[in-house]
Amino acid sequence: MDNRIRVCFVIDEVLIRAGVESQLAMLIDHLDRDRIEPFLVLTKGNEKTSGEMVSKNCPVFYYDLKHVFSIDGLRKAFQFRRFLKDNKIDLIQAYFPDSTLFASIVGKLSGIPLVFGARVNIGHWMKPWDQRKAKFLTRFFIDKIIANAQACKNAVIKQENAKPENIFIIPNGIEIERFDSIPSWEPEKRNSPIRIGSVGNIKPVKGTDILIDAAKIVLEKFPDVQFEIAGTGDFGRYNQQIADCGIADHFKLLGSLADIPGFLKTLDIAVLSSRAEGLPNSLLEYMAAGRPAIATDVGGNGELIEHERNGLLIPSENPQALAEAIGDLIEHPERAARFAAEAQNDVTDQYSALKVADRHCEIYEKELAKKIAKG
Repeated sequence: MDNRIRVCFVIDEVLIRAGVESQLAMLIDHLDRDRIEPFLVLTKGNEKTSGEMVSKNCPVFYYDLKHVFSIDGLRKAFQFRRFLKDNKIDLIQAYFPDSTLFASIVGKLSGIPLVFGARVNIGHWMKPWDQRKAKFLTRFFIDKIIANAQACKNAVIKQENAKPENIFIIPNGIEIERFDSIPSWEPEKRNSPIRIGSVGNIKPVKGTDILIDAAKIVLEKFPDVQFEIAGTGDFGRYNQQIADCGIADHFKLLGSLADIPGFLKTLDIAVLSSRAEGLPNSLLEYMAAGRPAIATDVGGNGELIEHERNGLLIPSENPQALAEAIGDLIEHPERAARFAAEAQNDVTDQYSALKVADRHCEIYEKELAKKIAKG
C-alpha cells in the first residue's frame, strides 16, 4: 500500500532558477520519495517559457492562466479541480499571490485536506488591497503557512492576522556540494586588487544605489579595490550613478551569471545592501562559499549573520556604515577569515538542502495526520 503524501506544489511560472523558484526546485529534488510524491503545477507558465527551468524529478502540469477572475480562469479552475481529484492530492503548497489565490480557493472547494501558503519576504511590496486579499485567504482558505524566517512570520501575523500556531519557520536551503571546489578564504591569498561583490537583482529594494555610494567612499581610502554585482535589472540608472560617482573603472554590473559559485570564488568580501529581505539565497551562498560577508540588518539577514561572529551587520540606508564595514575587513583580514570560516560551518550544519526538505516532510506528515485524526 502506498502511504506517501501526495503534495501538489503550485507556483506562477519558473522563468529563472533563482529566488523562490530555485528553492522550490531544490525542495522537489531533495524530498524523500518514500514519504512524499510531488506534483508541480504552473498556473501561468507553459512548456515553452518554463519547460527548461522546472524540476525534472516530478510531473509538471501547465495551465497558462491569463487572469484568475475571467472565463478562462473559471475554465482552468474546473480543470485544476479535476486534476486534484484524479491524482488524489492530499496537500497543496502554494507560492506567490496569484497562484495562492487560485490554488487555495479551488483546493478548499475541492475538499483537499490541507492547503499551505508560503511567505518568503516581509511584505514590503504589499499595498492595502494586497493585505486585504491575503487576510481573506488566510482566514478562509489557507490552513498553514511556511515562512522562511522569523521576520517573515512576524510580518504574516501583523499583515494577515494569521495565528502564530499556524505558521512554521523553515529556512531556505542550499546545495552545499555546489561550493565544494571553492578553497577556503585566507588573508595571504587575497586578490590584488581586492575584489568586493554582490549577487542579486539590480533594483532599489536590493540597495544597489547604497552599494555604489559606499564604493565611492571606500575608493577614497583604498583606490585599488574593484566592485562587481552579478544580477539582472535596470542597468541604465545605476550605470549613470556609477559614472556620476566617477568610479566607472572600479565598479561593474555583470548581468546574470550561470556560475555563481565560480563568481564568489573570485571575491574577497561579499556584500548584501538590501532595504528588505526574507531569508536571502545570496547570503546563504556567500556563507557556503566561505566568503567574509557584510549584510544590512533587515528581514532574516540577522537570523543568518550574527554580528562580529560570522559576519558583519550594518544598518540599512547607510552607505557610510557599509563603507566602514568594508574598510574594516580590508584592514583586518584575519578577522575576515574567521567570519568566513564560522559562516561556512553554520550553513553546513543548519541549511543543507536535505535538512530543509526533511523538515518539510515532517511538517506535512504531522499536520496531515492531525487533520485526518480530527476527521
